[in-house]
Amino acid sequence: METTRVPLVGIIPARIGSTRFPAKPLALLGEKSVIARVVERALEAGVCHHVLVATDDERIAEQAQKAGAEAFMTDPQFANGTLRSHDALKQWETLHNMEADAVLNIQGDEPFVHPEQLQKLAQLIRLPGASIATLARPKEAENPERTNPNRVKVVCDLNGRALYFSRAALPSSPGSWFEHVGLYAFTRGALEALSFLHPSPLEKRERLEQLRWLEHGWHIHVGNTSHATYSVDTPEDLAHLEALLNSGELT
Repeated sequence: METTRVPLVGIIPARIGSTRFPAKPLALLGEKSVIARVVERALEAGVCHHVLVATDDERIAEQAQKAGAEAFMTDPQFANGTLRSHDALKQWETLHNMEADAVLNIQGDEPFVHPEQLQKLAQLIRLPGASIATLARPKEAENPERTNPNRVKVVCDLNGRALYFSRAALPSSPGSWFEHVGLYAFTRGALEALSFLHPSPLEKRERLEQLRWLEHGWHIHVGNTSHATYSVDTPEDLAHLEALLNSGELT
């Protein structure tokens, strides 16, 4: 039987373990779990022909399926979401005799990811020569988050390709800057190749997986987004988003 080609598959890695907030994909935000909201946003974007959730917990899988995604169980020992996504993709391709041309990697702890961000990534990964794409949000010079190590900064060359990512203030002198938005698009071949790369020195120092790709010579196209991102890293983050939801600021 001939393999069916699929232009774009969305994959949401979501693990049960978290040092700061265990089981956060199952946490309720309003009347829906965090993972259910991520799935709904991915489907709402309208660019993914299929949406998968890669997880290590049956409860997360059940929530994902109820929200409209296919769920695949992955090894809890995987070191990062890229490996988990790659494994789920292989399972899905084998099960359905399909092969994806490209993949959107969507964070499982960002319940209000904006559909336009996913649409932008879908456009970027289709550019000639693109193999990896991500997003960044421009920030004003006086924004205090510039010195926050939990906010990753990125600098790019004149063609919009990433030169470096850092938790430190980047560039070092005062001025406007770009905050990295942790969404990615990969060609199928790139995702396959990246899953075999060894950890690199700068990756270990900054604790940023995307530096592994740069150090191994891969190019990362960076697009701009004006939309804020809201991640759930702690119970306090969840409470803050609950308040925004109740006030109508988020829907």
